[in-house]
Amino acid sequence: MVVIHGKTDFGDTLGSGFSVSKDGKIVTNLHVIRDMKNATVQLANGEVFDSVSVLATDERRDLAVVQVAGFNLPVLELGNSDALTVGEALVIVGSPRGLEGTVTAGILSSVRDSGDGFKVLQTDASVNPGNSGGALVNSKGQAVGVVSFKVRSAEGLNFAVPINYVRGLLNNLHDQWTLEQMRQRLVGTTVRKTTGPSLKETLDWLREKVPLAAAHYVLSVASNPLLQSMGRTKEITERTVPRRFESCTVSFDDSEVWVWEKYRELREVHTTRYTVPLGALSDVSILTPADLFKAPGVPDRWSVVLKTKSNVILEETWTLIVGVGETDENANHDTRSETVGAAFMAFTDEEITKRVVDAFRHAADLCRGREAF
Repeated sequence: MVVIHGKTDFGDTLGSGFSVSKDGKIVTNLHVIRDMKNATVQLANGEVFDSVSVLATDERRDLAVVQVAGFNLPVLELGNSDALTVGEALVIVGSPRGLEGTVTAGILSSVRDSGDGFKVLQTDASVNPGNSGGALVNSKGQAVGVVSFKVRSAEGLNFAVPINYVRGLLNNLHDQWTLEQMRQRLVGTTVRKTTGPSLKETLDWLREKVPLAAAHYVLSVASNPLLQSMGRTKEITERTVPRRFESCTVSFDDSEVWVWEKYRELREVHTTRYTVPLGALSDVSILTPADLFKAPGVPDRWSVVLKTKSNVILEETWTLIVGVGETDENANHDTRSETVGAAFMAFTDEEITKRVVDAFRHAADLCRGREAF
């Protein structure tokens, strides 16, 4: 088994693969290497190859064969995926989160039609980020599949491409391509299913526009009866701060800063941080001022709602009481976290709200489908 490291426009990434020839031919998923600007392959013994070329790709089945300048490499024997039986014991060998040589056990749950004109092997063997391109192995120690994708928001629904498709790919190798040549050829032969800006362009736009939601207002005793019992005026600053907008999982903070008239030396900061898997979004909608509760003195707001069918959004909340000269690290801290089915962003401009909704819908379309892991 090997670990494949690479750099893309979205940051560092890694996946798995396995050697099928002593002279350095390695099988992996196409999505593992597709966006890599450069790549390195690390063997189980720690040996690293920093020159990787491409010998074959199968975009429909998400397969690739790459070449490193190896000699006498350990080889994983190929089995016969047509001979598999449902219920047969299988293991997945890969590098989840970079932990090379990790083995998880399960069975062949089913052989299914992918919907794209080829079969896939369903297994309940556990997978994690980094397993993509690893081997599905039978009890004889033979590779019978290439771990490829999972169903989002579900456990035990993991899929591999049958190894017999790899056999066909190995019989149709072409001259060595660089990673850049591979990308150029794929772009030249592929019709994009989702048109418009790229994921990076969309996320960069959101990162720039989302902070424009900031609003500052004052709730006085006169304007807000809820404050009469306290006899205080409260200044509130609301803002949404993007934290991570580089991949199909984004993170942002929805915060309110309170400053009380009688305690201006203190800041009371209430923060909710959402971590959202964009590909899992089932709906992106707007709540208008008419839909939202509006306390006296609060300006009109529109809320962007990001919804998923199950609770896969991580919501973390905390409150900080920060005094003059203190840092957040020294402040009182109370944290709660749970998984929820919706995330919210508040805006004070209707037009920006509509454009943010369109951008999130587009990003979700680009990320939806197979989850690389």
